[in-house]
Amino acid sequence: MCKAWSLDAGQATAFFRLSKPLGEGELHDFAWLPCTIEGRVQASGRVWNFEINAAGTSIWRDGDEALLLGCAQAACEPFVVLMPDARGQ
Repeated sequence: MCKAWSLDAGQATAFFRLSKPLGEGELHDFAWLPCTIEGRVQASGRVWNFEINAAGTSIWRDGDEALLLGCAQAACEPFVVLMPDARGQ
């Protein structure tokens, strides 16, 4: 399953645009899969290292700062392997 999943730069950008910051406890609405894509992105005048999980989450890191994002709306489906549990949305 992981070998069949990939995102190009445009798809990753769309995934990020659709994603929303996750508050405390909201990560539990998402599963975790052993499939990730890593890279770097420039946003808000900073360069972040990112990791996208195939279950609809991403984490951005810059030094000690980390941002946790989730992509849960229907438009996210083409970019993930497993959508989040609808009960949490």
